[in-house]
Amino acid sequence: MSVVAEADGRLDHLKSGRASAAIKGTLWSLAGSFAPAALGFLVFLVTSRVLTPAEFGIVAFAASIGTIGLAIAPAGFREALIQRPSISARHLDTVFWLCLSAGVLIYAGLCSSAPFVAAASGQPLLGALIPFIAARVIFDMAAAVPNALLVRTMSFRMLALRTTAASVVAALLCLLLLWLGLGLWALAASQLASSVATCVAALVAARWVPGWRFDRQALGELRAFGLFSTGNHFITTINLDQMLIGALLGPAWLGIYGFARRIFQILTDVLSGALNLVSYSLLSSMQDEPGKRRDAYLLGTFASSVVAFPVFSGLALVAGDLIPFAFGAHWLEAVPVVQAFCVLGVLTAIGILQASLIRSQGQADLWLYYIALKQGVTVLYIFLFARWGITALSMSLVILNIVMWLPTVGMVARILGISIPAYLASFALPVAATVIMGGAGWLTQLALGDADVLTRLVATMGAATLSYGAVVWVLGRRQVEMLAAFVRRRR
Repeated sequence: MSVVAEADGRLDHLKSGRASAAIKGTLWSLAGSFAPAALGFLVFLVTSRVLTPAEFGIVAFAASIGTIGLAIAPAGFREALIQRPSISARHLDTVFWLCLSAGVLIYAGLCSSAPFVAAASGQPLLGALIPFIAARVIFDMAAAVPNALLVRTMSFRMLALRTTAASVVAALLCLLLLWLGLGLWALAASQLASSVATCVAALVAARWVPGWRFDRQALGELRAFGLFSTGNHFITTINLDQMLIGALLGPAWLGIYGFARRIFQILTDVLSGALNLVSYSLLSSMQDEPGKRRDAYLLGTFASSVVAFPVFSGLALVAGDLIPFAFGAHWLEAVPVVQAFCVLGVLTAIGILQASLIRSQGQADLWLYYIALKQGVTVLYIFLFARWGITALSMSLVILNIVMWLPTVGMVARILGISIPAYLASFALPVAATVIMGGAGWLTQLALGDADVLTRLVATMGAATLSYGAVVWVLGRRQVEMLAAFVRRRR
């Protein structure tokens, strides 16, 4: 059947060598995230110099409509396959045909709605862009089961190779179409090409072929967790913020917002995407081992924050020089929005692990209720602050996310069986080092205020890196040694 076939006994969670598998998985996932991010950044850099904010906005709006299809698809059953302690071939076949048939039906609905969306928005080009980009839903749903198999069995090397192959195909196609003068269609084509290549690569990597069966009993065994996870997937995928900003502020401002959001997404994929895959699989295998689960989670939190905090904070520090220098002066208005997303990046580095912990313990319903509340308040904020412009709106969303993050602290502490101060203590070193780093970088900028942009950028980043590294080296040696000990563990 597959490389993870029942006959091999590899459909169950790993119970030995998990620490080693987790570390290797994280390294492979980092490698698999770095190549797509590097290629994605190259494409992003080129397209941002060729396309205007309005053109970026049209593609982003079409993509957000297409994302509705991905949001309402039953992708949560993929999470159910990963979380469930024991599965069989009948579970895999049932979820595959459920996802694929739903993808086809959803795509048909999006195609039929495209003319109406184009007419209502006054953007005729959307009538063609939406069906083109929305075809992603079919390929993403076809890849749901093989991707779940790779994550469940912690086959992160294969996931990394899959992701890298897909990103190479998408980047080369986009650059070729840009060279041919196809403009925004190059950006749209890269999104569809990425989904197609990911689907093919996932099926090849898992070496899995679905059987011709649909088992209602198997579906019933996955239904509760799958439906709650699908609800969670719907809320986090639908991109209501982009749709509302496009409708209320227009394509140009959506382009500014989408530009900043893309930078945020590239960095998040590199810094936290690896831990997201590894942590969910690892924590799911530790549902009956609270001590190991607590140690693994707190160490993962430290590892994530000690890397993500300085990267996002450093970008916020140099954004005023970096954005116009790298992408062109026509993106200068995006600087405060990029800085707002940097704050969200810090919260996301923490939130990804929090979500993995809560969902891995079978509490998909609790996380769904939380995400639904957060999304509802986000919609309200967009309507309230859109009139003040994209910068004020972005700042308001930052404040909202900080406030909404606080309840998750209590959820995590309760699951881990520790106090809230004990949990927050895991962030002490990264926060202290980041504050010192920010001060060093700011003083460097003041001292070189009259220097050329490149000199100021290099000096600021150098001072920030050295100061942050020195603090972590002096104050964080014990945590680093704990991380090294975790790597050496074999259970």
